[in-house]
Amino acid sequence: MLSRDKLEDIIKKGLVNDIFKMEQSYELMKTIGDNSKQFNGGALSELKTLFVTIQNSLQTEVILAAAKIYDKPSRKYQTRCLRGALQYLSDNALELPSIKESIQLAKYLRFMKAPEYLIKDALNQSTNFAQNFSNYIVNNLLKEPKRKVALKKLKTFRNKVIAHNEKVNTKIEIGGPTWRELKDLINISKNVVGVLGWSYFSTAYVIDGRYILSDDTLRPISALKRVFEILQNKST
Repeated sequence: MLSRDKLEDIIKKGLVNDIFKMEQSYELMKTIGDNSKQFNGGALSELKTLFVTIQNSLQTEVILAAAKIYDKPSRKYQTRCLRGALQYLSDNALELPSIKESIQLAKYLRFMKAPEYLIKDALNQSTNFAQNFSNYIVNNLLKEPKRKVALKKLKTFRNKVIAHNEKVNTKIEIGGPTWRELKDLINISKNVVGVLGWSYFSTAYVIDGRYILSDDTLRPISALKRVFEILQNKST
């Protein structure tokens, strides 16, 4: 498989899928929360347990999807995660094809407020772009102190609360990242997908700074809102 195809496999089957799962689960969970008052009393109160259970399952899906994106690359098997994609990008920089959509790429890098040298690399279709972009994400964005704290909370919560049934000190509360922190981490992965889409795949994952696949995650929301409307009408 060509280097470009291997990279696209990591992006499409890894990051894109997990970003989608995380965002869709979050939006469904948020919609249930926004309508929770319907179940606090009256005829619909008997459904509260059902929707709380669904909401808890969605929360688990959100954490697992986000944690998969930020997994450490496996030495034995190719891991479709953010760091795996960046490592592959760096290791195979000279084997990748030339930048495809340099104008769109430079435009999105400006939206990201990326360093000027990356924008120049994009416009010049430089072979240094892959290595420089990988280094920028790993050494600048992911090492920002607040993000390092958020990543540690995400991995600890996934490992000790969700993935493993560990006996922990009950005096120590294990808290996961806030939704704001999760969204910030997911935005980094969206940026990487958007940049690589313009760079090597001629794929528009982002248009005018907007990650367009986020729109697709909202499709079940309309159906869920309709369910709430039907339930509310039947209870009155």
